Amino acid sequence: MFLGLDLGTTNIKALAVEADGRVVAEGTAAVGRTCTPDGGVEQDLEEIWRSTCRAIRQAVGTLAPDAIEAVGVSSQGGAIAWLDANDRPLGPVISWLDGRGVPWDKHLTEELGEDFLGEHLGRRRSAITPGQILRLQDASPEWFARVRQVAFVGDVIVGRLCGRRAHDPTSLSIAMLLNPSLGKADPEILARLNLREDQLPDLLAATAPAGNVTPRAAHETGLPPGIPVSPAVHDQYAASLGAGSVGDGDVSLGTGTAWVLVANSANLAPPATPHTFVCPHPVPGLFGQMLSMTNGGSALEWAISLAGKGSAGREEVDAALESVPPGSDGLRFWPLLTLGGGDTPFERPGGRLAGITFSHGPNHVVRAVVEGLACELARHLGHLTAAGVAVERLAMSGAAAASRVTPGIIADVTNCPVACIEQPSLSAFGASVIAQTLIQPGIDLAALARRLAPASRTISPGGNRAAYAGLLAEYLEPFKGREGDSPIFAAKRSVGEATFSAPRKSGQSPGVDA
Repeated sequence: MFLGLDLGTTNIKALAVEADGRVVAEGTAAVGRTCTPDGGVEQDLEEIWRSTCRAIRQAVGTLAPDAIEAVGVSSQGGAIAWLDANDRPLGPVISWLDGRGVPWDKHLTEELGEDFLGEHLGRRRSAITPGQILRLQDASPEWFARVRQVAFVGDVIVGRLCGRRAHDPTSLSIAMLLNPSLGKADPEILARLNLREDQLPDLLAATAPAGNVTPRAAHETGLPPGIPVSPAVHDQYAASLGAGSVGDGDVSLGTGTAWVLVANSANLAPPATPHTFVCPHPVPGLFGQMLSMTNGGSALEWAISLAGKGSAGREEVDAALESVPPGSDGLRFWPLLTLGGGDTPFERPGGRLAGITFSHGPNHVVRAVVEGLACELARHLGHLTAAGVAVERLAMSGAAAASRVTPGIIADVTNCPVACIEQPSLSAFGASVIAQTLIQPGIDLAALARRLAPASRTISPGGNRAAYAGLLAEYLEPFKGREGDSPIFAAKRSVGEATFSAPRKSGQSPGVDA
């Protein structure tokens, strides 16, 4: 039996999983966040550790003492922990949600240029760790001089479990320090940040054991001592493993507060958008492009609440969606803000309804939001294919995957088959897949992930494709004329396949993200 651990931003989850993929026990424990008046978001590292111990104890408490054979660790990305020479924290964790480093990231992007960052870091705009390091070096130089290790939540917890802080390339990528071509931290960026490579966690393949559970960790968690522990893997990549989304052309779509995509490619392609993270996938021979729609579940939650269905169950929401025809009788939704009150969607989270009349009711708003999100997803898929990343299959998880209506709308708008995976805690499940590899050296990770993938139902594009082709063209119209004209969707292949293309001038960037 194997333990999959997911160190989330708001909850720690632990799953005990049999070798055949059956979940037999689970545990969860909440973690808090502190928001500061200047835009900071912080967490307490000791609270995260205590919650980790509670979640693990819940999961293994009813099992035989030696039931767990290995531990896989998935983690939120980019949550920075500053450590002294004895690996003790020097203040709170700086969350990936923290906005205080943004001005420094913008300055670094202007200084080095998007082309340089795209080549050296797999993302064309600086974010997360560089800006926070530069901010603290400017604001608190004496304090920062005490920092001996720049760590992240995932590798710190791995270190407390097995005595060695370690993470994989997906974790270092979301921290904006990994050079995807080199497969390690970029030397020029480290020099710009006055950091040494030995100040970072050990960088290992996801399937290479970081160490074995120590007697102290065994006492605190209830795990058997001496079993192997994986390095920390970014949660979105762990979820892609859990979904069995491990082939060239597979795209995993997590439908949480923000809809997040991880697209797999056999080639190291340039970032599809300025905000896309590119790095080696845990599956050897694959590269991932991770990009967020920023909005998603939050927009749908708003629409459901606005419609007076905040306490409604999934069936009632699905009934509301089915009561409105495709196209929402002309009501349109863009899950973005607008710039200067004009018609061009701006690159910030938000939303805009257009075409509303007295004939529209609350259910129209709900359906229009789902259709707008599907169109925004199609736009993002277009950016991927314009960058040379194939899109053959969507593996969707999260709340939207359980709907009987939403996946069909997505399939029809994108003209791409959608595999709906209703397994909750998919990142923790993916971590349990990684755990199996720790005791089976040389096993094919992709084959294992496919074999263990939870049951799913596949929705193929249906009869509303033609109607949605017009809706998508209308949705994309405001984006034209921006840097990298919006990708044009064209249903040129058979059912279940789609082609995206982006007409570009020579030398033009392949597009921008929202």
